[in-house]
Amino acid sequence: MKQQEAFDILNAQLKDIPKVQIRSLSLAVLPRLINVLDTHMDKCPHCRKFNIEGEAFINNIAPLFKDDISSRKQFEQWVDESQKHLKIEHKLQVSGRITSAYTAIGMALGAIIAFGVSLLLENANTLANVSIGWALGMLTGYMTGKITENKLKQDNKLY
Repeated sequence: MKQQEAFDILNAQLKDIPKVQIRSLSLAVLPRLINVLDTHMDKCPHCRKFNIEGEAFINNIAPLFKDDISSRKQFEQWVDESQKHLKIEHKLQVSGRITSAYTAIGMALGAIIAFGVSLLLENANTLANVSIGWALGMLTGYMTGKITENKLKQDNKLY
């Protein structure tokens, strides 16, 4: 199943579901995930298995939004396992994840370093320094993440 086909099927089924519930399951990555699995299923039996399971979820997505927790957990487990497989076996990454991780790490490191410098210099304006360090860390992490993702995109290692 191609990405656009999966997207169309999901849209048809999700038109009556509140957007908050849709976002809670992170369904935005699902059509891209199915597309990548479809691309690799001829060469990889695990991708074939994940693709068949994924198409079943796409064709019947409604039970995930009912009170049945078991189907939601099963779906989340399938997403996690298929993404881990693609990351380990095929060296493929989800678009946006690297940038998010680098940004979070940058913010934490920027705040910690700025706090440490404030303590060493015995600066009374610690909050301002931590805020500036946090912002610089966020900017550095975001830029590093985007550069890394662009390199992966050029190598077709991003979906």
